[in-house]
Amino acid sequence: MRLNGKIMLGGLGLHSGKECELIIEPCKASEILMNGQPLRSLMFSGTNRGSDYIFDEDTKIRTCEHVLSALTGLGIWSGVNVRVNGGEMPALDGCGKLLSDEILKHRSNDNYVEATEVSKPVIVNSDNRKRFVAAFPADRLHITYTVEYEFIGTQVFDYDHSPENYYENIASARTFAMLSDIEYLRAHGMALGGSLDNAIVVGKEIQASGGLRWENEFVRHKILDLIGDLAAVGRPLKAHVIALRAGHELHLKLAEKLREQILKGE
Repeated sequence: MRLNGKIMLGGLGLHSGKECELIIEPCKASEILMNGQPLRSLMFSGTNRGSDYIFDEDTKIRTCEHVLSALTGLGIWSGVNVRVNGGEMPALDGCGKLLSDEILKHRSNDNYVEATEVSKPVIVNSDNRKRFVAAFPADRLHITYTVEYEFIGTQVFDYDHSPENYYENIASARTFAMLSDIEYLRAHGMALGGSLDNAIVVGKEIQASGGLRWENEFVRHKILDLIGDLAAVGRPLKAHVIALRAGHELHLKLAEKLREQILKGE
């Protein structure tokens, strides 16, 4: 898939609370570029409540996961340069729906990128081994994700990837935060642009504009995040990805190991 027109969207950064602008431009590159550099070559960090891409010690773009999820979830793996003014992706609607609608307006079907097979299992554990994410060989991308949260409980979702399935079942799943965490996050410069316009707040009662879109919207959003984080590999994957209570840091560690596997030709 390829874009045939420029997309420009603005709004507050989810964490910074500052005005930011997203520009996605068609280009001739055979991969996704960010600020003119191949996405697969950039350093990244998932330790700060989002996926940040690092260009040098003074330049990074924060919370890239939703934008990259919408692009790659709809099959855009090449021919785009993603630029950001303001240091952070705009939060938009807190999911991938708004951007997905813009992509569908400007998408053409003239550029197919072959998916790469995961040749052997790749597993990443948390330090206490209570959380993990793993990729196993498969003939297509399939994701099984499990989350466990207070007030939410345990949710499991099996997802077979296709652009159509992504748009119908994943793109509209919103980010969320625990009510008990919000004061801490804002005291540390995070969630300053969050509101019920772009997030769900979870406590004894769940606050969500318009109500939940699905009862299991939370685990669907984690799949949205995972798809965006795996964009760091730089190409679509044939893999069964299984995640248990994972997050951006583990997602990106898996992406890093998959990058290494591909470079070694394994």
